[in-house]
Amino acid sequence: MQINFVKFPQWMMPVTLVALLMGFLLVSSHLSYGPQSSGAPRMYGAPEGRGAGASLARSLDEKDNEINKLREEITQLQNALANQSRQAKVLNESLQEAKLLAALTEVEGPGVEIILKDSEKQSDNPWQYVIHDDDVIRVVNELWLAGAEAIAVNNQRISITTAFRCEGPVIYVGRVPISSPVVIRAIGDPETLMGALNMPGRYLNEIRTVDPKMVEIHKRYKMVLPAYTGSTEFRHARSTVPKQ
Repeated sequence: MQINFVKFPQWMMPVTLVALLMGFLLVSSHLSYGPQSSGAPRMYGAPEGRGAGASLARSLDEKDNEINKLREEITQLQNALANQSRQAKVLNESLQEAKLLAALTEVEGPGVEIILKDSEKQSDNPWQYVIHDDDVIRVVNELWLAGAEAIAVNNQRISITTAFRCEGPVIYVGRVPISSPVVIRAIGDPETLMGALNMPGRYLNEIRTVDPKMVEIHKRYKMVLPAYTGSTEFRHARSTVPKQ
């Protein structure tokens, strides 16, 4: 049978020791008062009795001082623990924001869904009726300009290092090959994104002039986009911020 030991936080051991020592001193202080409260007769006026009383008073004062010191140390430990918790919370929030900007976390929200697909029309120039990497790039750029906060192409999250290229009928999103239909999903304000994409002169209208059936666009009031799963290694770029 495997026994699993519980791992306690590092701060628990010193706080426990201080609490135990404080309890021991309190008990010791209480026992020191015991003989005087038991009803035994006191020897008032005798020199030995006055000396013992003074010694007991000094001992009690010393224990009171020790107890007060321990209380202060416990308070300091509690404050230090609270400060560490606040710092850890701030650090975690900053880390999550950085991961969100780098597209390293799954996100959800409203937005639009654009479907680009090859035309079924017959032509002497079939190249014009096929969706290429350049079509995807221009739509993605227009979405960024319109305020999109996160974009995925055929469920591949777009990051700052995502590249697009064509090889025949295949479009590569990063290293992932996709083909028509290309589904571009963007999180942002649906009305703003829809309005920006459908404005006269925007790129979707150029595709529609070739064949209106090559473009579909829909508002979505809740979508979930996956996290970026490509490489995050930087071989040449280095931060200029000195390490602390």
